[in-house]
Amino acid sequence: MLRLDNMSKICTAVITLMVVFSCLECTASAQTPLDPVVILYDASHGPQFAADDADKGLKLMLDMVNASTRYVVRVNEDSPINDTILKDVDVLILASPDRTYEFTKSEAMSVVEMLNNGSSLMILGDPNIDSNSTYWAGEQPFQDLGDNIAVNRLLDLLNITGVRFSINATGADNFWADTMFDYERALNNTYPWVIRLDPTTWVSSHPIFKDINELILMTATLKPVFLESSLARGAKTSFAQFRKGPNTFANISFPNMSLTEFEERPLSYSAINGTLPPWLSAFEYNNSRIVISGSTIMFTGRLLDLPNAELKWFYAVDNSRLFMNMLSWLSEDLVEPETAVMPMLLISSTILVIGVVLYLAKKK
Repeated sequence: MLRLDNMSKICTAVITLMVVFSCLECTASAQTPLDPVVILYDASHGPQFAADDADKGLKLMLDMVNASTRYVVRVNEDSPINDTILKDVDVLILASPDRTYEFTKSEAMSVVEMLNNGSSLMILGDPNIDSNSTYWAGEQPFQDLGDNIAVNRLLDLLNITGVRFSINATGADNFWADTMFDYERALNNTYPWVIRLDPTTWVSSHPIFKDINELILMTATLKPVFLESSLARGAKTSFAQFRKGPNTFANISFPNMSLTEFEERPLSYSAINGTLPPWLSAFEYNNSRIVISGSTIMFTGRLLDLPNAELKWFYAVDNSRLFMNMLSWLSEDLVEPETAVMPMLLISSTILVIGVVLYLAKKK
């Protein structure tokens, strides 16, 4: 039989080895590679900004996302959205789709199924641009920038009723989104739709706005006016204006509409006098999360819509960081690192048993 002092030495050695092993095991668990979050950018609905164009599209932004070890970006070029395409997608991005490529009921059902499975959705729209915008120079690059009707109709199909893009219907087939103006915060008063905003205009405590100190945007607005899920609005000097014709806005020197005009056409305006136009909404939908924002262009490689501009939207202040924050919030619960709680619990239990055995042996 083993002598008591030998047993004590053996138990001590075992405990020491278990402690060392527990440290090694915990380190290995923390280094376990995680499956990346799959981001799908839909390019099958005539988006205004191509995924592979660095100068005029979203390539710079999507390349930044893809360069992260957390995400992998895919682009759906031609196929309609269906269950097969969305099977392993964690976040679906629909950015400024063209109205001539509206979503079908079948596609909407696939998106609903994706959301029910816990994946998330980012929807981006855009404002109308003024007739003297620098973007009209040369070849017209846009199809229907700022109509946002395809997005609104998709939200109808998804049965999401709490938020819409503000759209003014001036005819049987004309749909134009409201644009936010601000003469005091504009980078150039001649172009009062290129606006610089600060944390006083958004919910800075929300993860989407973590470390966001300044944004430059040109944005469409959301409705209703007092949108509960809104995280970002215009400033006190901002106002939403609707387009009344192909090249003209309503009187842009008059902030918003009067209460009487609003009551006459409540679906046409995003803001009335004294209100702050919302432009970014984030909320939970069943088991998933959704972000709806009124500015795709602020994440593109295009130059700012200003005379002689040399700065691209992507590089402007914290614009690109905002995009990354939105993705982070949308995918927050999709990837969880392997926990070391169970291995540590087993190791601790083993050490406890050995300690009890040693104590009983000494007692004997």
